[in-house]
Amino acid sequence: MRSRWTLPLLLLAAACGAAGTSDRLSVLGVDRLSGALAAQEVDLPGADLTAVRGPAGILLLGAALDGARAAGGASPDCQLRHKVSGALVARTVPCVTLLSQYAAMERGRQFLLAAGAEALLPAPVLADESAAPGLRYVAGADAFTLGEGPAGARVPSALNPGAVAREMARRQLRNLAEAHAEEAEGIALFLGAAAAGDPGYLAASEPGGDPVGQLDLSRPLPASAPSSAVLAGALWAWADASGDLTAASRAALAASRALGAGPSDAAAVLSLVAAQLDGAERDQACAVFRARLRAGEVAACP
Repeated sequence: MRSRWTLPLLLLAAACGAAGTSDRLSVLGVDRLSGALAAQEVDLPGADLTAVRGPAGILLLGAALDGARAAGGASPDCQLRHKVSGALVARTVPCVTLLSQYAAMERGRQFLLAAGAEALLPAPVLADESAAPGLRYVAGADAFTLGEGPAGARVPSALNPGAVAREMARRQLRNLAEAHAEEAEGIALFLGAAAAGDPGYLAASEPGGDPVGQLDLSRPLPASAPSSAVLAGALWAWADASGDLTAASRAALAASRALGAGPSDAAAVLSLVAAQLDGAERDQACAVFRARLRAGEVAACP
């Protein structure tokens, strides 16, 4: 798998650093403060770095989706070396790319676990140059596809912390999606924003960006906005007001588990979120939810 447009940064990730001792891995990732791509050193607990597999996923080259399973393919063979800093780094640019993409998945997994998500077994990740850009969850096969790009975007989708967390959240919510697709999608959209700490996280991986803010969850929504966007926007507005994105994510995931099989909508999910709160916290959430909903009452809000 070749990287066509991040080569200078990938070479930076493989460059030598200052003296020291460490067994961390040098990858390319998004800086939490600046939002820019940069070389960084990370820990990937439980991972087989040579084969690019671990708790976050099992990367496969040359595999294909065959109905409800991944068929064929083989693990990468990424040889590593130590930088002067002591950190490990892949010897080839394609392997720096693959390990950077795995590191983004592990970052998303750790965020979801901190928010109370289930520790799922790793799924196959089919890496291919012809795949759609970024990490994409395929529910029917319980697998991911992984592609480079898109061209012209500021951040590759597969390295965008929010976009990656959204896809991993879709896997967490796959059972909910069977009965409540819009609600599952809205929660996943919100979890991506919470993981990135940015309601406009999708714009960084959009060719040309998002100059009018159509992808920003904090924007006022048109009447035609889908229920998933309404739910995600309401959850983000409350999480941002509360100042605790992880706690808000935990409440959203708990609400997803409490949602029954009957008819549902954004108001039902928000009611399940508000029901977990007390006193001033509930009053704040209810005020935000009422302001963001186009219609429908939040039952837990008096």
